[in-house]
Amino acid sequence: MQLRAIIFSALFTIGLGLPTLAQSESAALIDFNNGDKRSDGVVVWRTEKVKHSDDRDDLAIRADVDIPGQKLKLTMLLRRNLDPAVSASHLIELTFTTPVDFIDGGGLGNALGVMLEPNEMSVSGLMLLGRSHKGRLDGTYVHELSDKPADICENLAAMSNNAWLAVYLNGARRKPNVFRPAITDQSLWFSKGETGHRVFDAVFAAWEKTPEAGARSAVCHPS
Repeated sequence: MQLRAIIFSALFTIGLGLPTLAQSESAALIDFNNGDKRSDGVVVWRTEKVKHSDDRDDLAIRADVDIPGQKLKLTMLLRRNLDPAVSASHLIELTFTTPVDFIDGGGLGNALGVMLEPNEMSVSGLMLLGRSHKGRLDGTYVHELSDKPADICENLAAMSNNAWLAVYLNGARRKPNVFRPAITDQSLWFSKGETGHRVFDAVFAAWEKTPEAGARSAVCHPS
């Protein structure tokens, strides 16, 4: 089924003239509670064919992050929300695979949304506007981006203009509102690189050709 999905996605994107081939870009996990220990890894970007609730096909952005030294994997899927019952312009789905003893032996507790940064380990990045919650039974964290017009423009500009993404992680054993010794336990960084920039640009351009939510031209540059 996984191979079939990849083939269908490739055929779908070829038909729209979108990039289907990907190369590895840089990723890293920083452990703040162990002297900012760094574990290097890779991220692979590609387009993904997705189904909406009304069975329409659409394009999404997918990133597969692998930090082999920590046995951590993340699949990020950025998709438009076309369901009027959900108050969000876009959905970012973060699905983690971690060992049972991840983060101080307690496992993953929370993923604090997605930030966009100009450089790795930058402190000037933007938290995407919206809300994040653990929304599915498979352990996927869902970041629902705000559907207010001004927020949509700000989020899309941040995703277009920044070169790095960051997700901050807390362990399950961390008590709420208690800092020890860092504000969060770990941060996961992954670069768009040349491949990621091409995928973002191509998918955003495809969205702009339709009148639905998530198109920059329709929301941020009205005629």
